[in-house]
Amino acid sequence: MSDITLSAGVRSNLLSLQGTASMLDKTQERLSTGKKVNGPLDDAAAFFTARGLNGRANDLSSIMQGMQNGMKTIDAASKGLSAITKTMENLVGTVRQALQDPGGVGSRTDMGAAQDDNEGTMTFTIPGLDDPVEIDFDTNGMAPTERAQYLAGLINGDATLRQYGITAEPTGDPATNVTIVNASGLDVTFADDGTEEAFGGSVTELAAADETDLEGMSDVRRSLMNNFNDLRNELNQLARDAGYNGNNLLMGDTLEVIFNELTGENRTSYTVRARQADGEFFGNVTGDRLGAIEANAEMFASDYQLEQRLEGLQNGIGELRSLSAQMGTAQTIIENRENFTKELVNTLKAGADGLTLADMNEEAANNLALQTRQQLGQSALSLAIQNDQSVLQLLR
Repeated sequence: MSDITLSAGVRSNLLSLQGTASMLDKTQERLSTGKKVNGPLDDAAAFFTARGLNGRANDLSSIMQGMQNGMKTIDAASKGLSAITKTMENLVGTVRQALQDPGGVGSRTDMGAAQDDNEGTMTFTIPGLDDPVEIDFDTNGMAPTERAQYLAGLINGDATLRQYGITAEPTGDPATNVTIVNASGLDVTFADDGTEEAFGGSVTELAAADETDLEGMSDVRRSLMNNFNDLRNELNQLARDAGYNGNNLLMGDTLEVIFNELTGENRTSYTVRARQADGEFFGNVTGDRLGAIEANAEMFASDYQLEQRLEGLQNGIGELRSLSAQMGTAQTIIENRENFTKELVNTLKAGADGLTLADMNEEAANNLALQTRQQLGQSALSLAIQNDQSVLQLLR
């Protein structure tokens, strides 16, 4: 082709037409891809900057999936806490209903026979009460039955013991012994001057009631006891079923939600784990931890024990409310971070698009102008060739 000689006019028009075709190809590529920067050759700085922004946006989009899974895990725990709280409230109602029934007998413990010519101090240590109850006694000169009446009267006359449902009665035939009612968990000691002999022996801890002591409990209380244990079992099952994707916050698991794409010290995250009101880790949210220990006949026969259980259940409901507040705080933090990440991803993509996207209106106008220019160039080239053809006609 180098042997072919073109006139200056033809060559000029040909080069112009080739340039127009090249620009038309580039414009059509931009129209087809929507981008003005399709590779490093178009604009290396813009291309690599945009690729970095899009890469980070993609990383954050992947991390948002972990945030969504974390939200589902917390939501499952929250729903579990809601159901457990309702069950606990039913347990409280069961205990209150049992207290309203007069069919309890209370746990009973025989303190022994009252001895003569003794004096000293009885000390009652009650579970849940900070200060023990002290009662002075003096049985000097009293007959056996009189001493039993006297000691029972001292116990029954104490307002604090009466408040906790602890009473005493003379027992035996003749009535020379003293029996305490609602004595489970109660600890009784005496002064160190030998006055423990006032009760026929050393009595330092009252044993739990025997089954024979509970025969008088009503059928209503026995039925409520069975209902209590059924509800307690359901409570434990709810806690075990409140997991999501293998992670159960109510059974002691820990949830870590990642917030950015960095590693090491630059990584930001949020850890969720059930905590008690005092800040310690709660562990498994089971009935025993919430005060819903397994009920037995001794518990439901004793008003005192039921009152103690009622207090424990109410404390457990307080713990559940604290846990619910924790889950709500965790949901708020993760939801806010998810919304922030979405906006950040949009910002990153918008920045990348600003560097690489083409103005489609401008490119469409350029395409039309270049097509017109191409047509004009073809016409100009045709005219230039016609000038060369006029020479050929002279030679004919």
